[in-house]
Amino acid sequence: MTMLARLARTPLRAPLARRFATAELDPVHHAGVKSKFLEDREAVRHHAEQTTKLWRNISYLVCIPAIVGGYFWVMRVEGEHEAHQAHLREENGGHLPEKPHYEYLNIRRRAFPWGNNSLFFNPHTQRDMNVKE
Repeated sequence: MTMLARLARTPLRAPLARRFATAELDPVHHAGVKSKFLEDREAVRHHAEQTTKLWRNISYLVCIPAIVGGYFWVMRVEGEHEAHQAHLREENGGHLPEKPHYEYLNIRRRAFPWGNNSLFFNPHTQRDMNVKE
């Protein structure tokens, strides 16, 4: 087959070679008809847009105000707690009152590798377990 014969046959075969489901339908034979696949794909895209808008609105109109409200609520509660602690210090000469010692609390069968206190020891709020009474 000559090169000229191959070139002559190529334009005839090219439009018929491969058709995908997303390809445009032939307007002559399928006037006004959409494929089921394209309709389903358009419905999924529309649903995805609506769902995205819904969750964006939930994020902006519900979650962010809830976080901000929670922040202010915690700040108020912590402010009240700090005021109460300051009141207790004022009544007891600048120190917090000694908490009662219950024998069933802070039982240590053996010491922690980092000492007797917990890993997150705070001397302002917790009793120092290294001090013997």
